Amino acid sequence: PSLSSQAKVITSPAFGVHLDSPTVPMGFKTDGTYVINPSKECTFYIIASPRPSGGHGGFSISIVCYDETLERYPWLEPPADMKPGEYGKCGWEDEYSALPEIMKSSEGSSSSLSENLRQMFLEEVPEFYEALDEKTFLSARVNRRTNWLQMTANDDGKGDVSYSTEDGIVALIGDAAHAMTPSMGEGCNTALESAVKLVDGISSIMERKGESECSVDTLSEGFLQYGLDRPKECIPIQVASAARNVLRKAVANTTPTSKDAFLHPKTS
Repeated sequence: PSLSSQAKVITSPAFGVHLDSPTVPMGFKTDGTYVINPSKECTFYIIASPRPSGGHGGFSISIVCYDETLERYPWLEPPADMKPGEYGKCGWEDEYSALPEIMKSSEGSSSSLSENLRQMFLEEVPEFYEALDEKTFLSARVNRRTNWLQMTANDDGKGDVSYSTEDGIVALIGDAAHAMTPSMGEGCNTALESAVKLVDGISSIMERKGESECSVDTLSEGFLQYGLDRPKECIPIQVASAARNVLRKAVANTTPTSKDAFLHPKTS
């Protein structure tokens, strides 16, 4: 099968809201990442990570939301998916909208988004809210729903997927082959591993043939071998990552790892 005939872009029901804290939240350390669950029914969770001190410092805060989150907070509705011809017009800003669509027409919409987020944090994660700098909420932006690349060899989903063309002239790595949702943090890791696997495969063939310089035939053979072998390793990671973009599975698989009191409140 051709490369394009195998690929289908899947939009997940999850999206993110990003905030930048100019300072380290009170009581937080800068040597790890925090996962914070709300105090009530979990329709979102928060990931807070320190930024390198050599840059701007502070904390990067991401709110992971789902369609169920919008039932309680409809003003967080993410921007609609873009049409293919629209990509690139606004650079990196294509990925997010500073204001959700529902708030763009209202007066004082910028301040409304900040105020709504403040109220949401106060209700759901009051301890975390008290630890944050007030300027944090002014930086909020709502990201588009996440997409991932589903690769199947045939319409019925059976057969072998290949990341290379049948003639061995082209091979795909990284997001071109196995774009995935960010919920497991494996996208970059998998892309780097794919590059290593491709190089190792070509080097192994050169060694078997006794080549000191890579020939075109060897390169094509390496592409074909990589193209058939690598999907078996990448596709399970993509599927597992996508599963965590569904609320029930995400909640079941999100386990706080920090000893911080925000994640493990004391009970009497």
